[in-house]
Amino acid sequence: MKAILSLAFLGIVAFCALKIVPVYVDNYQFQDYLNNTAVDATVRQPQPKPEDLQAAIYSKAESLGLPVERQDIKVSVGQTVTIDVAYEVYVDLKIYTLPLHFTPSAKNSNI
Repeated sequence: MKAILSLAFLGIVAFCALKIVPVYVDNYQFQDYLNNTAVDATVRQPQPKPEDLQAAIYSKAESLGLPVERQDIKVSVGQTVTIDVAYEVYVDLKIYTLPLHFTPSAKNSNI
């Protein structure tokens, strides 16, 4: 009986991991993209417009399948390039829908 319960528990943990881990991997890739975008925007001449950066970030979020809307992306360009994004992902675990809140951001200064 212990073995069956242990296997059931491990199965539940594996199922949850298979559903949750890819969401965190996508967020990590998105965060890495934001960091690179902030650095690139800081050194690029002429500096890109915030709308152009927002469009590029939105396109990347779409390619990763993230539920990000344009208004969720805040970009500030000046001496410092600041990017802030907020979004939620809902993971269906069959008996519970897990809401995951992400707020990736990046900041880089040319000083």
